[in-house]
Amino acid sequence: MGRVLVWLIAATSFLTLSPGPVQSEPKHAIAMQGEPALPAGYTHFNYANPDAPKGGSITYCVVGSFDNLNPFILKSLRTTARGMLDLTYGNLVFEPLMQRNYDEAFSLYGLLADSADMDPERKSIEFHLNPNAKWSDGQPVTPEDVLFTYDVFTDKGRPPYSVRMSMIAKLEKTGEHSVKFTFNDKANRETPLIIALTPIIPRHAFDRDTFDKTTLKPLIGSGPYTVDKVQPGQRIVFKRNPDYWGKDLPSKRGFDNYDQITIEYFLNDNAKTEAFKKGICAVDDQSDPVKRERDLDFPAFHRGEVIAETFDTGIPPVVTGFLFNTRLEKFSNPVVRRALGMLYDFEWANKNLFGGKYTR
Repeated sequence: MGRVLVWLIAATSFLTLSPGPVQSEPKHAIAMQGEPALPAGYTHFNYANPDAPKGGSITYCVVGSFDNLNPFILKSLRTTARGMLDLTYGNLVFEPLMQRNYDEAFSLYGLLADSADMDPERKSIEFHLNPNAKWSDGQPVTPEDVLFTYDVFTDKGRPPYSVRMSMIAKLEKTGEHSVKFTFNDKANRETPLIIALTPIIPRHAFDRDTFDKTTLKPLIGSGPYTVDKVQPGQRIVFKRNPDYWGKDLPSKRGFDNYDQITIEYFLNDNAKTEAFKKGICAVDDQSDPVKRERDLDFPAFHRGEVIAETFDTGIPPVVTGFLFNTRLEKFSNPVVRRALGMLYDFEWANKNLFGGKYTR
């Protein structure tokens, strides 16, 4: 009996002293592979100038029209105003939980959430909201806003937002400034980062019942700009918010430098280029080298008032050519396919149509 009692006491003591499951610690950044390149306490992204001067204005020109300011719905997807949430012109009005660093393959740093706690198996992730995060009307960003975003995107959001929400098994408020996402079997190792890139909207400023309707009413967001003027189909003007809550964050330092950003709309590319020649647009991007060379023949360029640059985007070029269905008998012979390729006189076309700009 004595030996049994001693054994039970020893076993109980071992169980008491044994460590529980290893808990991950909140981190300032998360990465798809390995560890983020920038340490905690970093001051800015390497490609940003933290001392960039602020002020002035810039006008961009695009082809198209717009009749909607809500970038999260399927209706009027192709005619939503640029700049609200935009890879090209920036997320001027709405922001995600974390900010991507484009010097890395896929690493995210704190924005609305100043840290994240991702479990090693990536079955869940907990975001700790920055207590200083505010909407443009001064109200704080709360876990309830994150829960509302999940709810309304699930039922009324456009792809890819509705698809992202379908990967979530549970979303819960875990503290005054924290929320936790638990994922289902549809999720993969990338899902926590995709969720971190999902923009958050204010619960108090959106009506769930009318969320999927188009609107031209300026929307409230947490981003560095607010909508100043709207002329449907013609232009939208954004004004930098002097009270932007995130202006001193490391992930935002050196960005959002213009006081005013205007996006002008034109019916076609020729009209846009003519507007650039008249000085309306600050930038005119061209992917056609022949058209670019022709369009540069105007007085302002010859006076040295326009800078023309050709640069490598770092993106592999689009491959163009003839694709043959080799399952068909007439295309199964490689000699036939080679002969058909020889029928296209590339050298002549390149010289006479493309200004000798292409190679193959």
